Amino acid sequence: MILFLLLLIAACGVVAVYAASGNAGTHDVALWQWHWSAVPDWVPVVLTAVVFGGLLLLYMTYSGLVHGVRVGSMRRRVTTRESAITDLRRENQQLREENARIRSERGIAATTGDREPVAATTAPDGRRSAAPYRPRATFGERVRAFFSGQEPAGY
Repeated sequence: MILFLLLLIAACGVVAVYAASGNAGTHDVALWQWHWSAVPDWVPVVLTAVVFGGLLLLYMTYSGLVHGVRVGSMRRRVTTRESAITDLRRENQQLREENARIRSERGIAATTGDREPVAATTAPDGRRSAAPYRPRATFGERVRAFFSGQEPAGY
């Protein structure tokens, strides 16, 4: 579209140079019931270029607005979904912490993220207590631990 607009401007410039360089020919123009006499030769070309240029500008404005609306709606959808995911992660973390607290109060052995039982310890008063909740290590943490030689990959 930009290329067409630049070509249209160049064509208008060429017509202007043609009209200004002494080509002052005229002729009569009749269109349906209208009649114009002594119309310069360059006027129909310029009018046609102006009409097509105006239509092009209207189309460019319309397509720009449509694109902006689409991008804006996608941005709103992404933001809404990101906030929903953040809320779900926060709620999941709270539920994990509450679950670990309840299990430790009841003396039930807690499990790690890999579902391996954590050894319960016996307190001096005879009650069993589970180890505190440890969130599951992320993939990046496991890779760093493996390459640093601290622990096996755990697969």
